[in-house]
Amino acid sequence: MHTRRMVAALAAMLLASACGSGTESSPSAYSDALIGVIGPKTGPAPQFYQDTQRGIELAAPIVEKRYGLELDFVYADDAGSPEGASSAVQKLLNEDDVDAIFGPPTSAPALQIAEVVARSRRPYLLVSASNADLVPTGGDKNFAFRTQWSGPVLNEVNSQVVFSDVDGKKPVVGIAYAADAFGQAAVAQYRKLGDELGVKVVEESMQTGATDFTAGAKRLRDAGVNSVFLNFTSGSDIATVTRDMKVVRFDPPRKTTTSNVLANYRELSEPAEWEGLKFVEREDLNSPNFTKVLDAYRSAYGEEPQLPTVVYNVFSALDAYAQGLKAGGGDHGAVRDAIESVASVEVEGSTYEKPFAPGDGEFYDADFANWHVMGFDDTPEGDIVTFGTVADCIKRGC
Repeated sequence: MHTRRMVAALAAMLLASACGSGTESSPSAYSDALIGVIGPKTGPAPQFYQDTQRGIELAAPIVEKRYGLELDFVYADDAGSPEGASSAVQKLLNEDDVDAIFGPPTSAPALQIAEVVARSRRPYLLVSASNADLVPTGGDKNFAFRTQWSGPVLNEVNSQVVFSDVDGKKPVVGIAYAADAFGQAAVAQYRKLGDELGVKVVEESMQTGATDFTAGAKRLRDAGVNSVFLNFTSGSDIATVTRDMKVVRFDPPRKTTTSNVLANYRELSEPAEWEGLKFVEREDLNSPNFTKVLDAYRSAYGEEPQLPTVVYNVFSALDAYAQGLKAGGGDHGAVRDAIESVASVEVEGSTYEKPFAPGDGEFYDADFANWHVMGFDDTPEGDIVTFGTVADCIKRGC
């Protein structure tokens, strides 16, 4: 048990005694580590906060038992903004004196605090934020570890589908994207690839939360786009785009997006609107290990996760951190070193060998054989269908 944790616990108990009640963030007297979790409990994307928290609630008992540890968590709301993240991380580091930071799950708030966390020399676990600049954040001693794909890796993989031939000819590629950091991140990469391959790329942006994309859909249609990529943070924005594509009769033979489509999209769309729509994801959401995570979520909360990949990424992040903590104890630098050199990470029966390396805090790479192409069936529920790996897609034609 950490001496500092005992002192913090005693202080919390004294405060609770004086005030008549405690809080869910009060550390246990026997905790091995206190982890600060930052996310948008309020703001435009609370589903990221909810599924991060629920992922922790499901994964923590498993890794605690696996490694003989007790972990405590304290949560802070960043309201989905960089300013909110700054306030949250200052509280977690200076008042709660946490041992590690999980989140924020979106890139702009995560970037805002990245250097602050690096200077604190606390492990920084990223389960959703994809901006390339987040890893590394600490120079030679990188303290950031991401169990989500990075934006450039996703775009490298997804572009193999988007830029593949249509009916034996080079495609005309369209990218509809959110006018935010996530949406814009792919544009430069796709534009550059289009120049290299001699493929026309047509770009249309939409403000997050907009309710009309008919003009943008018409321009993509009239430009002859036959391979379109929808790059948005929320499923509701993707729903707006696919609805208005249907309205203007823009139905290209290839329509792709990201797994962000899983958040609220099917509740807001009709089967005719998701017909032919596919997304690329590192994990096969129909695999036995992923299904086990989903079943545990359904059993605990009585509903589907809005962001199943975030829940899964929490499992891998907690497993890696727990191994680092077991080896490094109360020395944050030693914990960092141990995370970097873990032999494997386990998630519900699936093992990932040597996920990190010196100077490499990225869990996933761009090996096409390990990525999967998925979509929805034509039932009202839109059950997820796996079509094979990206490598298979490239070989047989996407």
